[in-house]
Amino acid sequence: MPARYEILKPLEEDSSSILHLARDPSGMECSIRRFKTQKPEEIEGLNELFTQLSALPGEHLVKIDDFGRDAEGFFVKMPAPPAGETLEKILERGPLTEQEFEVLTTQLLDALDVLHEHAMVHGSLRADHVRITGSSAKNWHVTLGGFGQGFATRGEARDAQVRAYRCTAPEQWEEGTTRRRTDIYGLGCVLFEALAARPPFDSKSLKELRHKHMAHDLPPLRKLAPHVPPWMCAWVMHLLAADPEQRPRKAGAARILFERREAPNLPELPPVERAPEASTQPAPLKAASVPEPVSEAVPLPASQQMSRHVTSSTIPIAAGPHVTQGVRVSARTTAINRRTFTPPRKPPPAHVKSKTPIIIAAAAILLMLVLFIIPQCRGPSSAPPPEPAKKPGSPPKKN
Repeated sequence: MPARYEILKPLEEDSSSILHLARDPSGMECSIRRFKTQKPEEIEGLNELFTQLSALPGEHLVKIDDFGRDAEGFFVKMPAPPAGETLEKILERGPLTEQEFEVLTTQLLDALDVLHEHAMVHGSLRADHVRITGSSAKNWHVTLGGFGQGFATRGEARDAQVRAYRCTAPEQWEEGTTRRRTDIYGLGCVLFEALAARPPFDSKSLKELRHKHMAHDLPPLRKLAPHVPPWMCAWVMHLLAADPEQRPRKAGAARILFERREAPNLPELPPVERAPEASTQPAPLKAASVPEPVSEAVPLPASQQMSRHVTSSTIPIAAGPHVTQGVRVSARTTAINRRTFTPPRKPPPAHVKSKTPIIIAAAAILLMLVLFIIPQCRGPSSAPPPEPAKKPGSPPKKN
């Protein structure tokens, strides 16, 4: 750590970094995040990442005051200790109201829009990477952080690993790739959790979590959040489309749909009983008339080849071409990934499925022949009938 910063005490720690409370040369308190990696290529990737982040505008991205490499590795300086609470902590008290949800969504879309318009992606959106200050929704200020931390876990417990990966998109599980539509999926997971006060894919193990994401096995949000208008639930579910091409292509496109109260490509949801309210009825859902264009992975400048991976903050979950820089993966997590994350089995061909009932019927007929029909078709036995047993005291039979 540079001598100009005085470390006061640790604030929090995860598997990739430690956040310290520190004091700068002017005597002002600040936060210093020290990344644990010592690998030169990962440190170079982190340097590229925070070089890009420090040049971005936007009041809803975590502010970077200073960063650099030193004898201990890599550090990042941020303003005074993080204020407010994480969204994860707030949701422990219950789901957000309609007004709170609108404020949170608008400011998160602003943060992601800045990233996406500068050819960057976050790649590991989670409720604990979102921090909120303010006493009420009217003066809430939302800040998005977690850059460079990826899917870092707090502890080695299984539930900590599940919490770290709970917003991972299907394409990340299957291929390890990340693009802007991946951020849209992660945002959908965060906002689902904000309205339901529970993750969309509630699991007890990484294997079960992966299966639910791949199979799109999640409950309808409309049943879990009847306190908000139907269009809100439909819009969040649209962000959570399993097929990346069915999601908004970037944060700006998702914002337009949110402002119009639209959820394209989704049918009208059945009504859910709600308590009578004095508010006006929400606008009905509208269908999109023009499909969104197919998008490719986010391109980055040729001079920043390494930053493509560290910017996405993505740890490869399955074997694939994606290589992560700037994030430390523990041996335990890697072993779990190799042991449990297997590609989904392909369904059998249609012609194999169609023959299954025929085979079962033939086996049943053969069993009936063996047990019932064949014994009845046999002729009388040629063996003489057995003689009746003699009673005691009876005279012998004459020939």
